[in-house]
Amino acid sequence: MKILHLIHRTWPYHGGAERYVWEHALAGKRWGHTSTVVATDAWDMSWLVSKQGRHLQPGRFTRDGIEIIRFPVAHPPARNIFRAVFRRLKKGGPDRYFYPNPFIPEFDKWIKTADGFDLVHANAMPFLLHGGYRYAQRKNVPLVSVPHANLGSPGHRIEPLHYFAGEQPKVLRESVLVVAQNRFEASVYKNECGVNRGNILVLGSGIDPEEWMGADENLARKAFSIPRGSKIVLSVTAHCRDKGSTTLLDSSIDLWKRGEDFILVLAGPVQKDFQEHLDLRSEEIPQGRLIVTGYIREEIRKHLFSAAWIVAAPSRLDAFGIVLLDGWISGKPVIGCNAGGMPDLIEPGRTGFLIEFGDTEDLSNKISSLLNNEELAIFMGRNGYRKTVAEHTWQRVTDRFYRNLQERLN
Repeated sequence: MKILHLIHRTWPYHGGAERYVWEHALAGKRWGHTSTVVATDAWDMSWLVSKQGRHLQPGRFTRDGIEIIRFPVAHPPARNIFRAVFRRLKKGGPDRYFYPNPFIPEFDKWIKTADGFDLVHANAMPFLLHGGYRYAQRKNVPLVSVPHANLGSPGHRIEPLHYFAGEQPKVLRESVLVVAQNRFEASVYKNECGVNRGNILVLGSGIDPEEWMGADENLARKAFSIPRGSKIVLSVTAHCRDKGSTTLLDSSIDLWKRGEDFILVLAGPVQKDFQEHLDLRSEEIPQGRLIVTGYIREEIRKHLFSAAWIVAAPSRLDAFGIVLLDGWISGKPVIGCNAGGMPDLIEPGRTGFLIEFGDTEDLSNKISSLLNNEELAIFMGRNGYRKTVAEHTWQRVTDRFYRNLQERLN
């Protein structure tokens, strides 16, 4: 079977949804399939909606036996006016053209004439799910839809930005399989979009334990000038309010004022809203207690997790929460948020802690308890490691996907 995978970014970029698609393309070879991954030329998300940010060379490439096609993002003048008009006039416009869906005219032209694919695996953004749906309808082939929708939690719902305002519910209902990253997401597809529960697979993401072999905390400490012996609270994400970065910073400042001794490492790009908050509270941060790394190279990632004492992810914007697996495979306790996929993953008191989004006081208390109880931190880290190896390797996740798909197609 020849599979067409659609995603907004792909190799060498390794975000959550991007890595998910790449691993499924690689696993397809093990199941006897060939794969083509189609994406945009964006590296930074800002490139999808503006001429700002980094981007890659468009064209056709091959990596690890996978064909990659990157289409260039177009930035027409008055694009926001076009977006508003198309949302009203174009088929599927209400959700296909809402911000930050990009303009990709070469992709739109290509998908109308592409041929030879036996299945479409469409991911993440409405313009891709719509494109995959059009191909599947035209060629009468099965469609697998994986929205990766960040919806928060039942008690703290995130506005889905018109995600289901147009044809998207119809696309999901007519898919042979809809993959959800967590149980709450699955309930939204069933109860609000009318998807048959039997067509929904709660799958989640995975990790490759072999990639974490040889992790050396000293390499991370050297790279970021972190003193030996100092305890590190690590957060790896695109830092913004919805990712919990403001809550984590406020909790850390509170703990430093209480005399707690640790270094907060914020790894990953910093968004505007968090930068403003960071600037506002900068004078309250003791010297040498905060390190903001910016984008981190993939090869330093495992070393940084190895150096951590605690991995903190108080985010309401993680459909799954793969950073928890990164922490656990490194043997670290985690602190997550009662939103998205994290309640499905964390066993409170056994593999980590959960807090409510924005609860600074509770986060402070949870961090303090792990900083001052080495036995508890080790206990949680070991349990998390066992859970990850037993349930959340990429091979287990992708085999479950292809096994389920094979049963449906047969």
